[in-house]
Amino acid sequence: MLTEDDQRLISALQISPRASWADVSEALGMSGVTAARRWRRITEDGTAWVTAAPGMAHRAEQCLAYVEIDCTPAKRTAVAAELARHELVLTVEITTGSADILLTVAAVDLATLSHYLLDHLGSMDNVLRTRARISTKLYTEGSNWRLSTLDDRARRILERPEPAAPARELTRSVEMTSDLREIARLLTIDGRASYADLADATGSSPTTVRRQVSRLFESGILRPRTDMAAELSGYPVQVYLWADAPVDGLPETARQLTRLRQVRLCATVSSAPSMVVCAWLRTVEEVHRFELTIARQLPQVHIVDRLIVLRTVKRIGRLVGQEGRAIGVVPINIWDRCREHARPESVSAPHEPAREGFRQLRRR
Repeated sequence: MLTEDDQRLISALQISPRASWADVSEALGMSGVTAARRWRRITEDGTAWVTAAPGMAHRAEQCLAYVEIDCTPAKRTAVAAELARHELVLTVEITTGSADILLTVAAVDLATLSHYLLDHLGSMDNVLRTRARISTKLYTEGSNWRLSTLDDRARRILERPEPAAPARELTRSVEMTSDLREIARLLTIDGRASYADLADATGSSPTTVRRQVSRLFESGILRPRTDMAAELSGYPVQVYLWADAPVDGLPETARQLTRLRQVRLCATVSSAPSMVVCAWLRTVEEVHRFELTIARQLPQVHIVDRLIVLRTVKRIGRLVGQEGRAIGVVPINIWDRCREHARPESVSAPHEPAREGFRQLRRR
C-alpha cells in the first residue's frame, strides 16, 4: 500500500517529472533528502518510474496506431512477451473482449509503421489476425493523468519552467540526428537522468546535453512522463472503449471526454469507430457506470465495443510484472526509418544506477 506521502510524491512528479528535489521539497513540505530517498525506494520496487514518451500530441509526423491482435489461445502470453521486446511497440496489454492483445505502436512515419505492421507483425508465429487503427489526433494520454490532487501552491512551484534554451534551439522542426536519438533513447530508460549522467553516457558536455534535452522536450518530440503500477493506484481496472460520434463535432467531443476524471487516453482514429478512450477505474462494476456517465453528459457518443485489460505486459517501454510493477526496460526508438524493428531489443533492469545502465547500453 502507498502511504499518503508516497502518493503526494508520485503526484508531484506526475506534474513535473524532472522537477528538482529542491522544488519537490518546497511543494510538499518534506526535505529534499527525504523526497529523494523515498523516490529511490518507490522506483527500486517498481511502484512508479519516470520515462520519456514520444510526444505524439505535438508531432503530427510521428505515427501512432492501436493494433488489436487475435492469436493462438495457448500462446497468448508468449506472443505478448515477444511483442514487448519490439522497440516500436510502446505498450502491450492482454485483453478480454473482441481482441486477445492490444498494442500501442509508434513510428517516425507512415512508411515505417506500415513496414512493421505488414512485414513483421503480420508474419509472426501464432498471430492469426490483426486490426490496426491509426490515430489522427491524440487529445490526452497518460502523462496528463494524476493520482491525486495537490493544492494550487504546490502546483505553481512544480510548474515553474526551467531556464529556457536559446531561442534558436527551440525550433518547431528538429532533425533527429544520431546524437539526439541517443539522448532520446537514454531518457526513455530514465526520464530523470541528470545532465551529468547523460553527458557521461554520450561523451558530450553537460552544456551540450542540456541544450539537446531542451530541444527534444520543447519541440514535443519527447514528453517526460511519470507512470505507476495500476494495481497500487486505487484504479486497478483498465478499460478501452471504441466509440463513434458525428464527424462534424468530433474534436469538441474528444475534448469533452478528456475532462472526465477517469480518462487517461482519448484519441481519434482513421477507421470506424472514430475514437478510442482508455479509463482507469476502481472496479469492473464501474465500467457500466462510466459508460452511463458518458451517455448522460455526451449523448452524441455511441460506444461500439470495449476491451478490459487482463494484464499489462509493457507500458511506454517499461516491462511490467503480474503485480503491475516495473521489472525491466526496452528502450524506445521510433526515429529510424524502415529498419529491422522486429529483432528483439535487449532488456535492462529498470532501476540500476543510471550511469552504469547507460554505459552498458552504450557498449552494445
